[in-house]
Amino acid sequence: MQVNSEPSGATIFLDGSDTGFTSPKLIKNIIPGSYLVTFKLDGYLNSNNFVQVYPNQTTQINVALTLNPYFSFPGTKSLLSIEVKPDTLSLYNGETGNIDSITAYYSDDSHVNISANQCSIYSTNPFTATINQNGQIIALLEGRTTVWIAYTEAGITKSDNIAVTVSELNPNSGNLVNITVLPATMILDIGESKPIASITAYYDSGTEKLINPEQCSFDVNNSFVSITGSGMVTGNSPGTSIITVTYVEGNITKSDTIAVTVSQSIADQPTYRALAIGIGDYINYGPEGDLLAPPYDVNKMKEMFYDCRFETGEISFSKIAELKNTQATKTNIFQKIQSTFSGAAGNDISYFYFTGHGALLNQLSYLCPADFNGDISTAISVDELEAVLSTIPGIKVVMIDSCHSGGFIGKDVIRDVIETDRSEEYLFMFNESVIDAFKKTLLSKDLLTSNEYQVLTSSSLYQSSYELYPENSEPFGVFTQGLYEGCSLNFNVPADTNLDSLIGLQEAYLFISQWVRSIRISQNVQVYPLNSSFSIFEY
Repeated sequence: MQVNSEPSGATIFLDGSDTGFTSPKLIKNIIPGSYLVTFKLDGYLNSNNFVQVYPNQTTQINVALTLNPYFSFPGTKSLLSIEVKPDTLSLYNGETGNIDSITAYYSDDSHVNISANQCSIYSTNPFTATINQNGQIIALLEGRTTVWIAYTEAGITKSDNIAVTVSELNPNSGNLVNITVLPATMILDIGESKPIASITAYYDSGTEKLINPEQCSFDVNNSFVSITGSGMVTGNSPGTSIITVTYVEGNITKSDTIAVTVSQSIADQPTYRALAIGIGDYINYGPEGDLLAPPYDVNKMKEMFYDCRFETGEISFSKIAELKNTQATKTNIFQKIQSTFSGAAGNDISYFYFTGHGALLNQLSYLCPADFNGDISTAISVDELEAVLSTIPGIKVVMIDSCHSGGFIGKDVIRDVIETDRSEEYLFMFNESVIDAFKKTLLSKDLLTSNEYQVLTSSSLYQSSYELYPENSEPFGVFTQGLYEGCSLNFNVPADTNLDSLIGLQEAYLFISQWVRSIRISQNVQVYPLNSSFSIFEY
C-alpha cells in the first residue's frame, strides 16, 4: 500500500495502531482486506480513511491534510476572550441603550475593538428587552434580562454579557389615558392556546409603555375559553367569548376587550419523533481510530429537539431517543430505528441523525456502526438505510455527519449559486449525474432522494468530515457545530434569515455551508432537495 499525504511527514496509523512510518511510505506485506488509515501531523486535522487492499495489487491512498484552525504555529495568535462594556445597564420602559464597546483579546497580548454586527447577539428574556444586530438594546417590560454577545474567529468562540434591568416608566410620564390590547380578535381550535400579543398603556404626556399581562386582571363572559394570569388563551368548546382586560395604575382603571372564536374541528397535527446516534468508541479499532466529538454532538442535537415547538399548536417531540458509542452496533441501530418510529402515520415527521465514521468502499458510501470490522457486510449501506427508513410513513429528516456522507443522496460536490443575507455568492461544483452511478446495476442502490426525505450531509462523496478540539471546550464535529450555531436557541437562531421562527432546510444548508467555509475547513455540506423550504426546526 502506497501512502501519500500533502504535506508529507504525517504519522501513519493502521486500524488505530501506530505503524512507525511517516508519509510518503510504501507499506508492504499487508493482508488483503479493509483498513482504517489515519494520518496525524501537528497543525493539521486528523484524516481517517477506509482503504480496501486487494491481492497482488498496490493500493494507492493520497490525502490532502486540512489545517487545524485551533493550532497555533509559532508567531501566530489566537482569540483568548472578549470584553463587553457596559457590564450592567438600567433602562425605563420604552428607552433604548447601546453597547459601548466590544474588545477582543489575543494570545500575543494584543487586543482590537470589534463591532456588534461581527458578533452573535441575543437576549435571554426578549419580552423584557431585545437587542438588534447593531447593538441597540430596547427596553420593553419591567424585569431583568441578560444580553449575550458571542464572537467567533478562526473557529474559536468567546462570549461576554450585559446584565439589563428594566424599570417602570419614568414617574414624570403623566396620567393613564387608556390601554389597547392586541389582537382585537382571535380564532382558536378546541385545545389550542395562544398568548395575548401586547397590552399598551397610553398617557396624557404623549408617552406609552408595554404592560406585562401579569399586571392586569382578566374576565371572560362564558366558558368557551379560559385565560391564565400570564395572558395565555385556550379554546375549550365551540363558540365566541369576550375577554375583558383591566389595568389599574394609581387610582385610574382602564379596560379593553378581545373577541375569541373557538372553531368546531381540531387541526390534524403531526407527531414528531427523533433518533440521534453518535459513535466515538469503536469495538474493533484502537484509540487512534476512535472519535471524540460524537457523544457531545448527540447532546447538542437532543437539546435542539427538546427546544422545538412546531406549528400553531406548539407541538414538541413525543419521543427523543439516542444510541451512543459501543451500544450503536448495526443490529441495535436497525432495532432502535424500528422502536423509535413505531406507530408513525402518514402526516408524522421522523428525524434520523448519525455522527461517526463513514467509509467509501467500492465507490459507495457506508455508515460505520460500532461493530464495523472492515468487512462491507458489517457496515450500513445506502440501500440498507433507505430500506429501513422507507418503512416509516411520513416525512423523514435525515442529518449525517460522517466522511463520504454525500453518497447517501448521490452528491459528489455540488455546484450551485448560493445567496446569503449579505448577497454574497458562493460557487460549488455540482454533478447530479453521480446519482446514476448508484443505479448502474440491476441491483440498484436506493438513495435518500424521494419526496419522503429532507436531507443534510456533512460532506460530498469523496470528502472527509472533520471534528475539532477547542482548548477548554468540548470537541465537536464541524458540520454538527455549524448546524447547532445556526439553528439553536443558544445562538439566537441566526440561520432563520427571514425571522419567521422557522428554520427551513435551505436556510440551515446555507448557514452551515457559510460557517464551515468561515473556519476554512475543506468539506462541502450537501442538501436534498435543493431550495427546500421545509421547516426542520421551529421555536
